[in-house]
Order: sequence, then C-alpha cells, then structure tokens
Amino acid sequence: MVRRPLSPHRSSLQPPVRRLMESSPGKARLRGGAASLDYVLVLGVVFLLGGLSLVLSSKIMVLAYDMICALVSWPFL
Repeated sequence: MVRRPLSPHRSSLQPPVRRLMESSPGKARLRGGAASLDYVLVLGVVFLLGGLSLVLSSKIMVLAYDMICALVSWPFL
C-alpha cells in the first residue's frame, strides 16, 4: 500500500493565517488595526459601565433598602 499526502499542494499544510498573510499582506495589516480598535472599544464600554456603577451604587442601595422596608412593613400599616 502506497501512502499519498493528504493534499498535493504544500500551501494547504500551512495554517490559514499564514496563507492569508502570504496572499494579501494589506488585508492582514487592516485586520490587525480592526482588532486593536475592537479592543479599545470594549475597554471603553467596560470602563464606562464600571464608572456608572460606582456613581450610581449608593442610590441603588438606598432604593433597594426602601423597597425592602416597604415590603416588610406593609402588613403592619
């Protein structure tokens, strides 16, 4: 029995990323910039939500305390 390679083309054995970079180097550089932009946008959203939660946390706690007090005390009114 003779063993044959899976594919006759040598480039098919390389990872797909390497083939993309070899076929179109401009697209690989553009995607690198898009990945950096995605990272910055995600960090911006996370930091914004974190800042809002710090600012609004005291008000949320006061409202939750008022609601619990109302739920506990309404049978006695």
